[in-house]
Order: sequence, then C-alpha cells, then structure tokens
Amino acid sequence: MTKNIFKTALVVFGAGSLMAGCDFEQPEAGCIVQDAGNWYAKYDIVQQPTPVDATVSCANARPLIGERLGVYKFVNPDANDFTQLTIRPAGLAGLGDRDDVNPSTAQTAIGEMAKEPDGEEFCGAPTFTAATVDAARVPPVEDDPATEEDESAPAIAATKVTYEFSKVRVYSAPATPGTQLTGELRYTKDGCVSTYIVRAMWPAALCIPGSADPAESCGLGSGLNPDFAAECFPTLQNCGLTPEQAAAGVACCVPSKAIPSFK
Repeated sequence: MTKNIFKTALVVFGAGSLMAGCDFEQPEAGCIVQDAGNWYAKYDIVQQPTPVDATVSCANARPLIGERLGVYKFVNPDANDFTQLTIRPAGLAGLGDRDDVNPSTAQTAIGEMAKEPDGEEFCGAPTFTAATVDAARVPPVEDDPATEEDESAPAIAATKVTYEFSKVRVYSAPATPGTQLTGELRYTKDGCVSTYIVRAMWPAALCIPGSADPAESCGLGSGLNPDFAAECFPTLQNCGLTPEQAAAGVACCVPSKAIPSFK
C-alpha cells in the first residue's frame, strides 16, 4: 500500500529530474535559481525555542524540523538589473487565509541577491524582509443534529508566526545551477524564538524510509539530481504530503551534508 501511494504521488508530485553534470568547464551563466514552489528545507537547530520576555512560556513550543518552500528570483531590467530573491515558507502559506491584519505579500521574505556567483559558486542574499502571519482564532463548530454526519470541530487558537532569513547563499555552479541553498533562520512563534541553519534543495522529492530502492530513497529515479547527497527524512511538518501519504509512512528527501551536498 505504501509503495502504491508513493508511486502515484511521484507522478503528481514530481517536477522533473536533473541530468548529472559534465566535468568540462562551462561558461559563467550568472546567478541562477530554480523558480519553484517545491523546494524542501531541513532546519538544523542552533537555539531551542526561548521566550522573548518573562510573560511567555515556551515549555510546549516545538522546534521546526523542515518544510516546503517557494523560492523565486526576480530581476528588474529597468533598475540596473536589480535582483531579488523571495522565499515563502509553507508554514506561513498554510495560515495566510486566517490573517486579516497583513497583506498576502507579508508572507514572503524578500532579499537583494548578487548578480554573479562568488569564488565558491555561491550567490549571496545576505538580508531579507521579515515574513509574517497573524492568524486569527477560529471559533469552534457545533454539530448540527439535523445532519447525519458529525461536523463539529474544536476552536483553533490565534497564532503569530515570523520568519527572518539571513545570510542565504544559493549554489549556482553551471553543472547544478540554483538547485541548493543554505542560510540562517530566526523563527518566532507566539513569543518563542528559535534559530536554525537552513539546508534546502530542489525539487522536493518523496521517499520511503528504509527502502533499498534508489527511486524510493532519494537516489536515481527519485527526481533528484543523482549527484546529490540526500537522505530520506520522516518529518512532522509540511513537505507537500497528503494525509494519506503521511499515514502510509511516505517521507521527504533532504540534503544529507552541508550545502553544497554532493556524493
């Protein structure tokens, strides 16, 4: 059952595989980013959730583990080719429809990006605007006795979440242009702040923990560049799984090394 769900998901979920890079030198192509909503990020915790002041308790705060990201590059040719990198985390997108305070654009972090790679083939975007959501409380839903199905639902508490990315670097070597990135993240939720190192790659790929099949374990056939060093990582957070996939044990591929993560 798990394999059937996994194989069906690959057809819908996949964004195409990348060819392995050649060894000969290629001309510099500038800073390239794979514009897509199906990046997947692993968050390596640096600081556990800590209260911003004495009025807040973080005893039950859960650290981030990883999630799906939307990553896009924009160039304005009328402003001396001014280049911006945008990052939209799934953790904000999923709360956006409950935010009556901020515009939808506030859910996206925006930073100025270099035009050319540095000597290590990275394109830097050192500072970003904060991305935030003020999600309103959702009142409980009472069951209607006149209906045959139980439609009741508990209330959902209000929450405020802010992502502050910094020191982002996109790996933009010609053989694997703009398919991996790293950076730092300061994450604040309801007065509890934690910090992380970000390791992300494109495209997001599904996997089955413990499988020896390369296509099911982030290897050849998974949709990832076969040169990537990646591992199957079960996660409690959003990498694009449906409830059925999550219940069947399907997981997500993440970089297994510091970026650039190669075999």
